[in-house]
Amino acid sequence: MTQNENGSRIRALITGTGRYEPDDVWTSDMVETRVNECSGGWRIPKGIIRLATGVVERRYASDGVCSSDLAARAAEKAMASAGIEPRDVDLLIFASASHDVAEPATANMLQIALGCERAAVMDVKNACNSFLNGLDVAQAFIETGRAPRVVVAAGERLLPFIKWDIDGSEDLPQRLAALTLGDAGAACVLEASAAPERGVMRGAFESDGRHWELSTVLAGGSRYGAAPDRMFFECRSMKLQQLAVARIPALVTDVLMKLDWALDDVALVVPHQVSRSVIERVSSLLRYPLDRCVVTLDRFGNTAAASIPFALDLAIEEGRAAAGDKVLLVGGAAGFSAAVIPLVL
Repeated sequence: MTQNENGSRIRALITGTGRYEPDDVWTSDMVETRVNECSGGWRIPKGIIRLATGVVERRYASDGVCSSDLAARAAEKAMASAGIEPRDVDLLIFASASHDVAEPATANMLQIALGCERAAVMDVKNACNSFLNGLDVAQAFIETGRAPRVVVAAGERLLPFIKWDIDGSEDLPQRLAALTLGDAGAACVLEASAAPERGVMRGAFESDGRHWELSTVLAGGSRYGAAPDRMFFECRSMKLQQLAVARIPALVTDVLMKLDWALDDVALVVPHQVSRSVIERVSSLLRYPLDRCVVTLDRFGNTAAASIPFALDLAIEEGRAAAGDKVLLVGGAAGFSAAVIPLVL
């Protein structure tokens, strides 16, 4: 970690957040109706989406809207919140599960949309943990003095990856998770700061690639090419959630021990929004109050990598988190990967 002239350490401080949600609201009842219309006579059990996941509503972007568009709208709000201009940005990171095209990096489209012409750009991609990995990269660039001001943005256009025609009850378990997906954008601005007690702290990440087949969109790469029947999101949700519940509490505990933080001192936990039952289970295992965990999936569904920064921005807007508060960002993702990033706002 580099130091200022006065000897103080440089930290990566979040100085602005922003989010964007499309206007088109789809209830779980509406989603189930569409499945019934597309599934050739088979009918999805009524109310199963809400019962199994806790998702009541989600947003879908209009035709023609891309992942970078959603990220750009959120990033504009984050930069306005931080009081910076596009020319001030040194590094621009697009950190999402979805992207505009296979080549080049979607960060290039985001750069043009924002007008950050001076910034270096890159994509950081790790399924639903993409944004947390992006924050980790931003922290490293700032603390080593390579980029004093960084924008990390996620834009998730997930509607195209939903398979509406389900081939009966046996097909439902791997298709149900897709029916919780929603479109959104979210972003953070991070800046070099000498504030000794604030900023993004050293987090922890772990991965276990043996479980990569549990949650996939298989088309679009060199393994399966552009196969149209493999472009849809499939997930063995129960097994993936079992991994999250088994791995995440220990990772949280490890991070707290290394920081010498008590969990009671954490004002807010911002988890990935995949299932209310997972959030409740992890909260219970950690003995952390559920009312101090941000839950947005009931209103916005699972917005993949945008879910954590989206929930953080909403919590700040609602007054649930303020400058000086200790916050934990907690993610679990396909792969399998888990991530915990502690920060002091």
